[in-house]
Amino acid sequence: MMASDRSDSFSRFAAHHRLQISTAELSIAPRDVVAPPSELGRHTLVTLSGPRADAESLQLLFVTEASDLRPVSVRDALWWLVSDSWAIEQAERDFTRWAATYQYPDGDPASLRLFQLHSEQRDALMALLGESAYQDLLRVYEVDVAAGG
Repeated sequence: MMASDRSDSFSRFAAHHRLQISTAELSIAPRDVVAPPSELGRHTLVTLSGPRADAESLQLLFVTEASDLRPVSVRDALWWLVSDSWAIEQAERDFTRWAATYQYPDGDPASLRLFQLHSEQRDALMALLGESAYQDLLRVYEVDVAAGG
């Protein structure tokens, strides 16, 4: 955990629940081999694991700009995971409501695929944390968003 993360509510949550993060930079095979390197993005595989023996680790591909050299922090990973999960919860796991929230066309297969990925991610996050801690993380997110974080 970076020193600047210690006072962050997401980092405190991770420490309290003994979550561990590991990252790996991935090599990519760009579709456009002559694209400028600055347009390729940086791809980091993030793995979150916890102390529960019955819970699998959760993996997430984190894409940032190629020029952003900061390591992905536990705060980054938890914030993105819970923000997507929160949107699924707010839509009551209903695809049409979720798509309307983002103004995605509900007839587009890409929209459905993203919804399915976020739903699976939500399920994996809940399995990793357990119901009580998952609900706590949703509250941490709501407070953070209300505070402008």
